[in-house]
Amino acid sequence: MKQALVLTDENLLTRGNDRYVFQHPHDSQLLIKIVIPDIVKYKSKLREVYRELKECKPNNQTDSLYMQRIEGLVETNRGIGQVIVKECDEHNRIAQNLYQLALNKELDASKLQKLNVFLAWFVTTSVIINSLHCKNIVYAWDSVRQEYRFKVIDGFGDKTLFQLSKLSGVIRDKNKLKCLKRMLRDLNRLQQA
Repeated sequence: MKQALVLTDENLLTRGNDRYVFQHPHDSQLLIKIVIPDIVKYKSKLREVYRELKECKPNNQTDSLYMQRIEGLVETNRGIGQVIVKECDEHNRIAQNLYQLALNKELDASKLQKLNVFLAWFVTTSVIINSLHCKNIVYAWDSVRQEYRFKVIDGFGDKTLFQLSKLSGVIRDKNKLKCLKRMLRDLNRLQQA
């Protein structure tokens, strides 16, 4: 039997609404997301981890430019962990999300143009992204292409039991527009603050 990966408080980077994010203790390029055990919808959020593993797959090269990469699952001392590639800036620090950039008034014309390119990809991709908001979009450095781009790091797959977005392009497009409107409204509020 394979021994569980041990995660300590020293490895903890942040706490989201429903997941802890840990630095992988043996690989600085990886993160481990763990569902917070005492949240109300624990079992539902744990199912999302497995669904995201299945759904977070680029359909083409363009998709891979704008999506986080999930490496798999790992058993840890804190439960099942989702292993993902860490998105960083060009100095190898963890990438800022859109929320932080807007709050700090760092969204200049260049970043807004890159955000528009990202959003154009979002509305045309067939990858199902059920939750798009300012905290799950990061501004990450692409060391191969030597440029920054926005990437989505969470919210993949349909949240419903019957995955209607997979069956109907109309439903998928309607859900995308709803996500996009909410994200842009939130971004506008942040920029006005």
